[in-house]
Amino acid sequence: MKILSFGEILFDIIEGDPYLGGAPLNFAAHSAQCGSEAYIFSAVGKDDLGQLALDKIEALGVQTTLIQQEEDHPTGTVQVVLDNGQPDYTIVQDVAYDFIQFPENAEDIWAIAYDVLYFGTLAQRSETSKETLRQLTEQQTFQHIFYDVNLRKESYTEEIIRASLPLCTILKLNEEEVTVLSGMLYGQELEPQAFAEKITEEYGTQVILITAGAKGCYVYEQGQLSFSPAEPVTVADAIGAGDAFSAAFVFKYLNGETAAHAATMANKLGGYVASQRGPIPAYSKEIKAALGVE
Repeated sequence: MKILSFGEILFDIIEGDPYLGGAPLNFAAHSAQCGSEAYIFSAVGKDDLGQLALDKIEALGVQTTLIQQEEDHPTGTVQVVLDNGQPDYTIVQDVAYDFIQFPENAEDIWAIAYDVLYFGTLAQRSETSKETLRQLTEQQTFQHIFYDVNLRKESYTEEIIRASLPLCTILKLNEEEVTVLSGMLYGQELEPQAFAEKITEEYGTQVILITAGAKGCYVYEQGQLSFSPAEPVTVADAIGAGDAFSAAFVFKYLNGETAAHAATMANKLGGYVASQRGPIPAYSKEIKAALGVE
């Protein structure tokens, strides 16, 4: 299976130290650990952080051929300040991933037939990257397009959301984002069932995943809403757990599992990552066996 993940590569700067992340990168790295051939289409600066990112991404088993290096903009960063242990984020603007360019030689992208395109919201805050995503979806056919809403403060608009929803076959968001989007799009606070019905009717989405934290997730498909409970875990660090969830779901679903069965594995991997330190921990033998990878 070949995965193309589009969007931000960034470093969280915590007490002066850089930690590589960004939901599209985390998704690609987890997809690689699941056994997929994963590529990320993004941009970093021609700076020390950019080179560090390239080295780390290659070490994660993610293909770097579609990562552009920006002369005029630095590698993306998020300044994280801890207040009594609670993080407060400032997402720096006008950084490399805001300027992802569609290649002049598009065959650089289409030399490979990708099964899935993954994208989120943050990288679409800039017109350049948003237009590149639009060209991607217009010029190539994917078996599935996965939109992880993943709202970040001051980094989304109703226009971005409305432009993104028609693109995807699989939509993922959390319970809080259901509240935000139902108010934004329909002027009322909707329960998961009613929200999923409206989205499916309006946009033709095939599968809607609504994560509910440690409880599990809702799956809406073919007019039916089901709930997949998660196994309890001791949380060490929840960063990256949602991205692992997405990667496991895509891996299982595209390998022929039902959405409900794929969601069960997604919950399992998400819980495992939450129980470990860091957004992309190495998988245990048990997790590998459950995924069916060597």
